[in-house]
Amino acid sequence: MTTGVAANAGSAAAAESLLPRRRLQASYTPIPIPIRPSSLPMVPRVKVPSGGAASITLEPADVSVSLDAATSLSFTTPRYTVTGGSPMTALDSQPQAMASLQAVLSVNATAAQSYALQAPAIVIKAVCSNFSLAVTNNLPFQGVTSCPDAPTSVENGAHNFEWTNLHAHGLKVDPGAVTLQNICEPGNIAAGFPNATSAAPSLSAPYFCDANLSSQQLCQVYGDNIYVGQRPNSLGLAPGSTLKYTYPLGGSPPGVGWYHPHQHGSGGIQVPTAAGPLVIPESWLPSGLTDLYEPASRAVTGPFNQLLGVMRAQPLELSTILRFDGLWFRTHADGSPDDDSLPFLGGDIGGANVSPLLFDVLPDGSSAPKYTNAAGRDWGLVNGAFQPTVTLVDSTYARWQLLNTMTMKWLDLTFQQVQPDGSMTPAADCSIWLLGRDAVPLPLVPRRLRSQPPGAAAACNKPGTYVLASGAGPFHTNYDVCQATHCELFGDVPPDAFGLPRSANNLYGGQELSAAVLAVVNVVPRSNTTAAAVDLPDSVARTKLERFSYLNHTGFPQPAVEQCFSFMNAAYGGACEVNNQPFPSSIAYVREGSHQAWKLRDITFHPFHMHESPIRLTSLPPCATSVTNTWQVGDWVDVLLLPTCQNGCTWNEGSSGGGNCGNPVSVCDEVSVEWMAEHFYPQGSGYSAQSPDLCAAAGFPTTKPSTSAACQSRNSIFHCHIVPHSDEGCAQVVKWYCPDDPDVPSPAPLATCPANYTYTC
Repeated sequence: MTTGVAANAGSAAAAESLLPRRRLQASYTPIPIPIRPSSLPMVPRVKVPSGGAASITLEPADVSVSLDAATSLSFTTPRYTVTGGSPMTALDSQPQAMASLQAVLSVNATAAQSYALQAPAIVIKAVCSNFSLAVTNNLPFQGVTSCPDAPTSVENGAHNFEWTNLHAHGLKVDPGAVTLQNICEPGNIAAGFPNATSAAPSLSAPYFCDANLSSQQLCQVYGDNIYVGQRPNSLGLAPGSTLKYTYPLGGSPPGVGWYHPHQHGSGGIQVPTAAGPLVIPESWLPSGLTDLYEPASRAVTGPFNQLLGVMRAQPLELSTILRFDGLWFRTHADGSPDDDSLPFLGGDIGGANVSPLLFDVLPDGSSAPKYTNAAGRDWGLVNGAFQPTVTLVDSTYARWQLLNTMTMKWLDLTFQQVQPDGSMTPAADCSIWLLGRDAVPLPLVPRRLRSQPPGAAAACNKPGTYVLASGAGPFHTNYDVCQATHCELFGDVPPDAFGLPRSANNLYGGQELSAAVLAVVNVVPRSNTTAAAVDLPDSVARTKLERFSYLNHTGFPQPAVEQCFSFMNAAYGGACEVNNQPFPSSIAYVREGSHQAWKLRDITFHPFHMHESPIRLTSLPPCATSVTNTWQVGDWVDVLLLPTCQNGCTWNEGSSGGGNCGNPVSVCDEVSVEWMAEHFYPQGSGYSAQSPDLCAAAGFPTTKPSTSAACQSRNSIFHCHIVPHSDEGCAQVVKWYCPDDPDVPSPAPLATCPANYTYTC
C-alpha cells in the first residue's frame, strides 16, 4: 500500500517520460545459488583498522536458483561487493583461536565474492576511534517519481528502487543528520558537480532527474545519516556516485550488527540481497574477555572459566556466521504476485514505478517482467546457499552468530529430525545457549533457551543427521489473527484459504514438509582423545555493561521522560503507522542527555527498531515469557518482535492486524523500555568515548569536545523493521534536540498512544 505525503501533482507522468528505456535482456554478473552444498559457505571477513576505510559497491547481479525445472527462480537484484580493508585471519584475534579457522578465513573478500551473493563481514578494529565506509551506487539510473521537480516532501510507499544509502545497524554512533532532506551534507558536495559550493535547492532537479548528468560525486557524510540519498549510475554514461561515511565509534561491547541500505522507498527491494555482518570484535578489549565478564558468584568459577575457554577458542569475530536471506517471489494460483512479493518486485506492476532490474519499461508505458518463478514459492538461503550442510562435532560447543536479514518473516529455529514419512520430531540431543543479541551481550550469560521443543535437554551429543528448521518448533503463526501480510513465521504452512504455496525450503528429501529446512546439520563423532564438553549452567558470568555509559542504566538521569508509541495496523493489511500518523508527519522529541522511558504497543506484527541506541526491556507481558526465555527483563535489544503465537492474548478486532476505524486499541502486547539519549557534539569537535577507561587501556586517547557544554541537534529514526512497512510510512523521526534548538516547540511535546484507530477513516 502506498500513501503520499504532499506528493507533487502530475509527478508520476513526468517521471515516466524521463525514465530511460532499458534494452531488453540486460545481463550482469551471473550468480547461481548452490543447491544443498556439502559444506556451509564461509562468510569472508574484512577488517577496518583505526582511521581505516573500506569501499562498498552496490551493483546488479543475475541470480538463479533451481531445484528442478518446475521449481526454479531467476531474477536480477542489488548485491554488495567490498574492497579495501584487509582480509581477516585467525591471527587477528586471540592466540587461542583454533588453527583450523585460519585456513578458511584468510580469504581475500573481493575474490571470494566474485561468484557469491553474500557480502563479507566487516570487522571494525577501529573501536575508540573513527573509520570510514565509502558506498558507490552502480545500479541503473532511475529518476525519482517527483521529477522533473526535485522532491520537496517525503513520499511514502515503494519507489525510487535504485537510489540507495547506508545504515550501520547495531552500532552506537552519531546519527549525523542535521536536516531531514539532504542531497549531501551541506557544504560537502564534491568540486566539479553543479553548484558544488552548497546543497542548494537549485542543485536538486538535475541531480535527481537528469540521466545524462554525470553522477560522479563524492559526498562526505558524517555519522549514520540515513537521510542522505545517493544517485545511481547513468546507464553507462557516467560512473555511479559515492557517499563516504565517517563514523565516530566510542568504546563498545563486542557484538554483531549489520550494514544495509536505508533509502526511504527502496529498502524493501534492496535489503533482502544487499546486507552484511558488521562486527565489533572481542580482540579490541585491552585485557581480553575479563574486561567484559566476571564470575556471577564464587560458586560458579569453574563453569565461568569453561565458558571463557569456549569463547576464546572461537572468538566472536571468527566464529561461524549463519546469515538468513529471504527472496520474496510468491504468487497466487492465478499467477498474480502475493502482497509479500510486491515490495520486492517494486509496488504495483506497471508503468514507471517498477524496478528497472526486474522489469523493462516498454515504449507504450507498460512493463514486462524479466524475472521468472516456476513454482511461485519464496526461498530462504543460508550464507547464499540453499539448504547447505553445517558440520558439528558431538558433545562439543560450536559458537554461531545468527543474522536474520529476512525483511518480512520471523524465524523460530530448532533442531529437528526428518522421519521417513516426512514428519519432523525434535532433536532431543541439541540445545542452544544464548550469549547476546543485537550487538549487546546479555546481562548474565549464558542462557540456555527453553523455547526448544519438549525433550531437548542437552548439547548435540549423538552423531547423526539433523536439520535446522523454522516452523517446526513450539511456535506457529496464529492465522486467526494473522490476516495482515508479513506476519507469518517462515516455513509455517498457510491455510488453503490463503491460496499460497509453501516455501521452497519445505521441500526436502523428496517430500513436502510441514516446516522449512534452512540447513542440514551433520553431527560427527569426536575423536577418542577428546573429552565430551560438560553442559554449562545458566548465568555463570556477569557482563560488565556498566563500563559503557549508554548501557549503565543504574546511572541514567532521573526522572525519566515517559512517552508512548504504537505501531498501529488497521483493516487487515492497512499501512502501519505510528500513533495514527505516517512518516514524517510526527516527530519524537528527545532531549539530549535525558533518560527516556517508553511504552511500545502493537509490536506483535511490527518489529520495533531504533537507530543509534539499543533499548533495555523493563517490563514484558506475562504471555511473552510463558513459552520462552528468549526475552527477559533487563535484556538490551535494538529490534523487538513478540510473535502472536506465544503471547496468549485474546486478539479481537481492536488488536494488531485487525483494527478498524474507531475500534479501541489493544494493549495486551505492551512493552516498557528505557534508554539514555547521549549528547552529540558539533562535527569535527571530537568525540567523547563511551568507555574512556577501556579506550585508554587500549592505547586510544579519549577525546573530548572543545566545549563540554556544546551540543548539536540530530535527526534519527525508529521504524518497523519489516522494511516494506517502513517504506510505506511506518516510521517516526527522532529529533535529538538541544535545549536552545529554535526548531523545537517549548515545551517539547511528548508522545501519547491514541485510544482508537483513526487514520484510515
